[in-house]
Amino acid sequence: MDPILWQKSLADSSPTRAKPLGADQRLLILQKLQGKPELTLLLEVFAMEVEKQIDVNRMLWRQDATTTLVRHGPSTDNRQCFVLRYADQPLGELQYDTPYALDQDEVNLLHTYHRLLAGPLFSAMEYRRVKEMAMRDHLSGLRNRSCLDQDILHAIAMSERRQVGLVLLLFDLDNFKQVNDKYGHLDGDNVIRRFASILKQSVRTSDRCYRMGGDEFVLLLQPASEQSAQKVIQRVMTRMTRDHTLRSLDIGTSIGTSQYRRGDSPISLLERADKQLYQHKRSK
Repeated sequence: MDPILWQKSLADSSPTRAKPLGADQRLLILQKLQGKPELTLLLEVFAMEVEKQIDVNRMLWRQDATTTLVRHGPSTDNRQCFVLRYADQPLGELQYDTPYALDQDEVNLLHTYHRLLAGPLFSAMEYRRVKEMAMRDHLSGLRNRSCLDQDILHAIAMSERRQVGLVLLLFDLDNFKQVNDKYGHLDGDNVIRRFASILKQSVRTSDRCYRMGGDEFVLLLQPASEQSAQKVIQRVMTRMTRDHTLRSLDIGTSIGTSQYRRGDSPISLLERADKQLYQHKRSK
C-alpha cells in the first residue's frame, strides 16, 4: 500500500479534534434548547447537537432514582460522568460512553454544552414536577382520576397494537363511612393512606395505582392476565389482614375486575369492573 495513502487512512479513522463553540453557535444551540418543556425531547435535541462534534455511543441522564437512556448504543471502557448545576443547584448527572477517550478540549467543549443545557433543563424539570403534582392525589400519593383517564387510553392502545394483556381492578373500601362518622376524618385519611400503601406494595413497577376519589381505587395491570390479577388481589387481601390499623377498624374491600376485550373503551372497562364490584359488595 502506498505510504501516503496508508497515512491518510489512519488520519481519517482518528477522532476529529473538537472545536470551541463560537458566540453565534452558542446562541443557535441555546435557541434550539429553549422552549422544550418535555425532558425527553430536550435531551434528544441536546444529544443531536453534541454529536455534531463528539462521537457518543451511549448517553444516560440520571436524576434522583430515575435513569433516562438518551442514546441506546453499547457501553464502553471510555466513560465520563458530569454533574449538571443551575444556579449552584445540582440537577442530575449526564454519563457518556465514547468510542475513544475524550481529550481535554472535548471535555471543555462538553462543559460549554452543559452550561447551555442547564437553564432549559431546569425549566423542563420544573415543568415535569408541576405536571406530576397535577396528576397526583395529595392525600394518598397515588395518581388521580385525570391521570387515569389519560393512562387508560394509552394502555388500551398498547393492548391493541402489541397484543399485551390488560386488567383493570376496582376497589371500594368496606366500612369506611363508619370510620369517618365514628372517629373523624383524620382516622379516615389514615385509612386512605394505609390502603394506598398496600396497593403500591402489591404491584410491579409497570403497574399503576389510582385513587378515583373517596374510598374508590383503581389498578391498571399491564401486561396481565386473569391469573396474574388474582395474585395481585391475594397480595392486597393478605396485606390488609396483616395491617393493624385496618384490622382494628374492621376495614375490608370489595373488588371488581375487568380484562380488556378487543373494542373496549375506558368506559366499558370501568363499567364491567364496577358491576362486578357491586355484585361482590352485595354478596357479603
